[in-house]
Amino acid sequence: MSTYTKIKTLPLSLFNNAEYLSFMNHVLDLANGNSGGGDSESPDEISLLTGSDGIPELGLTKEFLDTYEADLLAMADVVDESRTAQETEQMTLHETNRDNLTIYIITRISRAGTLPLEAERDAGKFLYKVIKPYNGIARLPMAQETAKIKGLLLDLRKDENKPYVTTLGLDAYLAELEKENNAYDQLSQQHVQTRTTSKKESGTNLRKRIDVYYDDLTLLAQSYSVAKPSEKATAFIAALNQLIAETTTAYNQRMASAKKPAPAPEPTPGGDSESPDEI
Repeated sequence: MSTYTKIKTLPLSLFNNAEYLSFMNHVLDLANGNSGGGDSESPDEISLLTGSDGIPELGLTKEFLDTYEADLLAMADVVDESRTAQETEQMTLHETNRDNLTIYIITRISRAGTLPLEAERDAGKFLYKVIKPYNGIARLPMAQETAKIKGLLLDLRKDENKPYVTTLGLDAYLAELEKENNAYDQLSQQHVQTRTTSKKESGTNLRKRIDVYYDDLTLLAQSYSVAKPSEKATAFIAALNQLIAETTTAYNQRMASAKKPAPAPEPTPGGDSESPDEI
């Protein structure tokens, strides 16, 4: 009587999006006959080439594999979007810079009325009425602050105010404020446009679909390995179980480093875990 190897179970819901995507990509690599870059020294190798008929040894059609891969590519976009916060970081930097510049300019003008030099006192008193409506500008909502800063710059650069701005040495500060405000405004518009045009499907919805693909893939592979035994099916199941074991180890190491409860033992066929929080 033949002995059949069962595919180990893995609670996919425990993984973050990056871990989930990595695992699923490796599964697809294995199904397509690629080692996925693993460190396994197992003599069992897979040579499953996806042709026009898919992978008949595993019961996988080309249409199924193409659909699986398409959703993995969409999931990769979600993961990349969550990883790359450069745009947001740049906006935060420009926001901080323009706040500091605005506060300095308004404070400089407000206090100039008490300075020893008469020219600076006169400049401060003259410009105070200009900047008074802009007090507290840094506490305004972002879009409103952007518009207010443009108004402040416009007012301070009016012909009647220019000499006083120069007297207080604020020309360079106005130029820098304009640069930071424009940079923030441009990034803000790009951010809105990107979110409007992309409207990527949520990772939650994608994972629900990919979970179904994975369940179908493992069920078909397991069934075909029993009903129509082949070296390819046997090699795939062995490699997949190795991947599941390595993924489990990596997850447990991450949880341990985060000072989570001790990891559970390696998964066994049947998936009867004693705790829903452990693999």
